[in-house]
Amino acid sequence: MLNINPDEIKKLVKDKYSEVSRDPCGVFNFPVGKIFALKVGYPKEVLDNLPSSLTESFTGANNPQPFAELKGGEIVLDLGCGAGLDLYFYAKAVRDKGRVYGLDISEDMVSKARRNMELVGIKNTEISVGESDNLPFNDNFFDVVASNGIYNLSPDKEAVMREVYRILKLGGRTVFCEIVLKELLSEDERKSHSDWFRCIGGALPEKEFLALMERVGFKNIEIISTVRNARTGHPLAICANVRAYKI
Repeated sequence: MLNINPDEIKKLVKDKYSEVSRDPCGVFNFPVGKIFALKVGYPKEVLDNLPSSLTESFTGANNPQPFAELKGGEIVLDLGCGAGLDLYFYAKAVRDKGRVYGLDISEDMVSKARRNMELVGIKNTEISVGESDNLPFNDNFFDVVASNGIYNLSPDKEAVMREVYRILKLGGRTVFCEIVLKELLSEDERKSHSDWFRCIGGALPEKEFLALMERVGFKNIEIISTVRNARTGHPLAICANVRAYKI
């Protein structure tokens, strides 16, 4: 992937996740769907009562729900919202007085997420198509920006992180799950688009990722926990659950 320009990478990502939206039972080299969501801790009693269209295209890195700690009335962005599984939980957490925005690069995923919110009667969401390195939101708008495995898919991670920082209110926080590396991959692995979609080829070493957050301006950066799951098949990969603040 090192010899492919950023716009081409974005198109490849968009096309791949559009395919996941349209054909979630297709063959992918990364985990997709309800079984994976259950394995990373989404509550079975809730998922069993949701329409299959809300879980079948799930492609997150882990489960951010246990540490999102959302409050009623907060304004939240789910960056890379996919078909809307995390949107559903966030919308329930902030309740009627809160608002949750979803953004995804794939028109197919956005259409599916909108339909899913209608299916489950969620009315406090607004979902749109957009790119994570050029967010269509005002400065200082959100209380929380959440994401679930989008930085490793982004060719310009610093641009994404700066946009997240920009749209957060002073005192706001970002909470997310992200694939990071124990050490840098070989050049051959970083060139592979197959490894990129596994959220490995575009991942940063953990120390480098945290240094990027500090450089952008985030404070009180906390790795709440690290885990391994079906998204971390590569021996150098781990999933970090992270919280940080704009102070």
